[in-house]
Amino acid sequence: MTNPPFKFATPGPGRRAAVPVRCDGGWRSLVLPGLAFLLLAAAAAGQPAVINGDAVRPFFDLAKTMRVDMVGIGDSNQLQRSNGWDEGWHKALERRYGIYATGVVSFGEASGGGAGSGFGYESMPSIVNGGFAYNGAPASADAYLNSFSSGLVPLNYLYVPSGQSVATRSIVGFLLRDNSQLPLNGPLRFHFSYGLFSGSGAGSFQPFMRYESHPFDTVFTGPVVTTRTGDASAFRVATGSISLTASAARTRGFSLRPAPMSGGVVGPFIGYYVRCESQTRQTGAAMNTLYARGSQSLRDVAAALQASSDQTLSLFFSSVRATQGETKAVLIRINSGLNDRSETEASIARGFLPGSSAAAYEDNLQFIISKIRGTWAQNGWPADELYFLLTPSHPVAEPDENGLRGYRSRAEAVALANPRTCAIRLDKLTNAPEMLANIWYQLNGFDRNHLTDDAYFALAERELLSIVRPSCVSDFNSDGGVDGQDVAEFFGSWTDGDFIADVNNDGGVDGRDVGSFFDQWSISAC
Repeated sequence: MTNPPFKFATPGPGRRAAVPVRCDGGWRSLVLPGLAFLLLAAAAAGQPAVINGDAVRPFFDLAKTMRVDMVGIGDSNQLQRSNGWDEGWHKALERRYGIYATGVVSFGEASGGGAGSGFGYESMPSIVNGGFAYNGAPASADAYLNSFSSGLVPLNYLYVPSGQSVATRSIVGFLLRDNSQLPLNGPLRFHFSYGLFSGSGAGSFQPFMRYESHPFDTVFTGPVVTTRTGDASAFRVATGSISLTASAARTRGFSLRPAPMSGGVVGPFIGYYVRCESQTRQTGAAMNTLYARGSQSLRDVAAALQASSDQTLSLFFSSVRATQGETKAVLIRINSGLNDRSETEASIARGFLPGSSAAAYEDNLQFIISKIRGTWAQNGWPADELYFLLTPSHPVAEPDENGLRGYRSRAEAVALANPRTCAIRLDKLTNAPEMLANIWYQLNGFDRNHLTDDAYFALAERELLSIVRPSCVSDFNSDGGVDGQDVAEFFGSWTDGDFIADVNNDGGVDGRDVGSFFDQWSISAC
């Protein structure tokens, strides 16, 4: 392990509906799954579910040939009950592309409480251990994850002041669960970042791994790592990594801790981020959460980003990009709207009032995009590796509320005004009656602001499918022509059982889809 200085340089379940279609001179009733019906109805009304989809489709195409990362920004729905859109997108990405790594999570997540970022992994609730702090580090260290001042919930560092030590006798660290989407018995590599304080003297930790179910056997014990620079150089961020070879015996969840159970962490110590990657999966996606806080509007998100230092945002996105290959791609998904309806403060950039207006929503949304793009520019990262997916909140009524409709219209305008940016109309992918019928709202419909686990997954899949499904079946690879490459692309998806090959929209991938595809391909129908 080294201590180098850190450098910045498928349609879901739903109703079926009978739709009249013209066929052979007569009218017939065609039964479509919920998603297909809603997309057809939206198109008929001149209101597509996807706005500027071609702008972000390359991101998802890249997931087939390289590693890509999504980053979620939202309110309580992003991590609702430790699930939310974060878990829904984990599952949707796994089903279509495979998961190559966990997301980037902070060691002291949610001030030690653990917010539940991730699916099959988590930052353990270190507050149970006692002794650790989650703010109050020196300004030079605080700048790299200053959640106390910037409010980037649930991000927090894990801190031990100079002159103190904390015994790691209880829960602390990063846990890969039994249901991890990564192969627990395969070759894995853990990455983590921590601080190096000026001077020499006390300050250390010792990476340690153990199983978190009986028997609690040791998986790995690393060398003691100093948290001192050893000279008068200024504070800096360091990175470490631990590689595990494949082991058929490693079939249970295990944790990465900052010290063995019988040991402890000696201050000064500050731990920032941790993640784990599969060493064999060179393609696929990973899902991360940058902001997830209940009762927060887009203005609150914008204010948190505005208060965040350049070091804070650079360290987070550097950690996201670090496990990708030479070519990188990151997509930011922004989901908000429900809390914006009660926002009273003026928008961040241009001061629009009332704060609940569609104009204020648009202003805050554009500020968030511009702020993150500014981080890219400051670090000299290629602008064309950054994408945005704007998804205003799910529908809560039928017809949907005027406020949410206004936010969706403004999100469309922002998508069209920015490169590599797409907007999704969730009200065109579902509606309140379907959500009630499927029990997709919390508390059996009494809480329409929050969704069930099934809903987050089903709607994430619909959202993904609405972007990547070709608008013209004949031109299956969406290259603008109808030729043999479309046949090869279709059969590749069909052989894999990919739900994108369900071209007849009957909810399954089978021989009937082959017939439907060739019927349209042979006449170049679109």
